[in-house]
Amino acid sequence: MKRHDLVWVNGAELRALRLGMGLRQADLAVLAGIDTSYLSMLETGRRPRASVGVATGLARALAVDPTSIIVS
Repeated sequence: MKRHDLVWVNGAELRALRLGMGLRQADLAVLAGIDTSYLSMLETGRRPRASVGVATGLARALAVDPTSIIVS
């Protein structure tokens, strides 16, 4: 899979992991290198897909395996 390929993101799980780490959306967005509004859209399902690169960056910032937030 290439970094620009799109994957489905489990927004509810993404949000739960973020909150479990005590992070604000702005904090996680900075760590993952994305815009806060984009993270918000992923978490709420308004934008249910992200590139593999973005999903991997989010997982890395949350210290979890990417499969934790990617819907198969």
